[in-house]
Amino acid sequence: MSKNLEKLADQMIRLTPEEGQKLQLIIKAKLMPEIAKQQQQGLLQQANNPQFAKMGSTQPRMPVPTSRDAAMRGLLR
Repeated sequence: MSKNLEKLADQMIRLTPEEGQKLQLIIKAKLMPEIAKQQQQGLLQQANNPQFAKMGSTQPRMPVPTSRDAAMRGLLR
């Protein structure tokens, strides 16, 4: 097995930049279903977690300070 891996590593090192890009696309395409499944599981876990469900809904949002607010606080000169 390690001999096969060494041969594979040697082949990968000898790839041209174009071949390397093609290999990268192929690997990404093959990993896409697994990545999508993991992301979906993560979203489902967040939806089932009550802490995530109430995040942002119980805390009032602070308004974005304007230059007028900054001037009133003496932060703007």
